[in-house]
Amino acid sequence: MRNGSLQSFAKINPLVGLPPKTLRLYSVLGVFKKEYSSSEKPDWFRVPEADQRLKNIGLSKRGIEKAFQELVRVDLLQIHEERDARWYSLK
Repeated sequence: MRNGSLQSFAKINPLVGLPPKTLRLYSVLGVFKKEYSSSEKPDWFRVPEADQRLKNIGLSKRGIEKAFQELVRVDLLQIHEERDARWYSLK
């Protein structure tokens, strides 16, 4: 597939072209959104570091941070830090 075509598809669907581990993290975040959402702001959720699903995606802590940055870059994730807590919102 030509690079121009891949970029065209990525404009339609930002998941196109993301690394497989970033896609796995995105899927896990969807589960966390349902289980760990804020009662005050339902679109925002926390990511528990001790959750086994986070460990099963095969990324180191640094790899997870890199995947978060990748998802923010393609505008699929927002991160908000408040009072020593990190909150996430998927788009």
